[in-house]
Amino acid sequence: MNTPSKNLTRIWNWGRLFIGILGLVIVVYAVAEEDALLNTFTQVDLLLAFVAFSMHIFATLFKTLRWWLVLRESQINIGFQRLFGTYLVGIFFGQFMPGASMSGDAIRMMEASIDTGRTVTSVSSVLIERAIGMITIVASASLIMIIAPQEELTGTLAYWVLHLLSVLGIGILVILRMGWFIEPIVHVLSLLRLQKLGDKINTLSQALQGHLGKGRMLLNMVVLSAIINLLILTSSYIVLLSLGESTPYVSFIPLIALAAAVETIPLAPGALGLREATYVTFLSTYLDVSPAAALSTALIVRVMAWALAIMGGIVFVARAAETKEESRQQQPMPSHPTAWKGS
Repeated sequence: MNTPSKNLTRIWNWGRLFIGILGLVIVVYAVAEEDALLNTFTQVDLLLAFVAFSMHIFATLFKTLRWWLVLRESQINIGFQRLFGTYLVGIFFGQFMPGASMSGDAIRMMEASIDTGRTVTSVSSVLIERAIGMITIVASASLIMIIAPQEELTGTLAYWVLHLLSVLGIGILVILRMGWFIEPIVHVLSLLRLQKLGDKINTLSQALQGHLGKGRMLLNMVVLSAIINLLILTSSYIVLLSLGESTPYVSFIPLIALAAAVETIPLAPGALGLREATYVTFLSTYLDVSPAAALSTALIVRVMAWALAIMGGIVFVARAAETKEESRQQQPMPSHPTAWKGS
């Protein structure tokens, strides 16, 4: 039965997909003047593009390892291969499904919950892995801008926004670790007769505090996040180089890190249209990169994400077929009563 809330959710989801496609069309139309985009896109160095894609695969492996570490600290033993497949499935849903922007993470939460039977811990592990990854990427980019200041960026809006996001991210991590504001929130929900929701929030907060209270695990995750960010951001830089464009590496990295932060805005599935718009805006505004090269870089990065998503789709179909087969085998065989024999 379709309730009004479900209908609104469905309309919103498909509306987001429409917004993404429309945004992508507008960006491509604005840039593709005099066949500049087509010429730039077709001149890509395939060897460099392959290197960039390989770095994306390694980054996904390290992301899986980061998630595995969190689960292991919670005494949850899921095989690395299983988790890697789940991560790919999450990418598939995040890129191709017109659901919420966090649908990929939601799928990972659901899969881990099914595998372990521990919903709160599974949800907490994905949230921690995701949060530390994003906070690390903006914090490291902010640090780069401090250590190696670039004239193109110093004092610009992007400069201050990146530093602000870095401070906010670290602040949020501290709040989650200390569990601040949880009791007042739970109390307000109790007054509103939403005690069950308050209990869930309190339980999740305790799980997050438990994860964040383990210094060794946090250190390992930060180190892994630094490696992941280096792989992903450098991969985008190599894509730009494959198009015959060049710009200072230390200027490029903070802008792409900021673009990654902007992509978390839930406007469209897989940040469709949004990624392309941010690449064109940031790289052509702050750096000496042509709009055609900036858009081509974003499109190639998207194709690489789609390639990973297709791998995830294959894993998803294979798992569905395996589950169906196991369910069929577990069904009891139909009984055939012995035929009655007359005298």
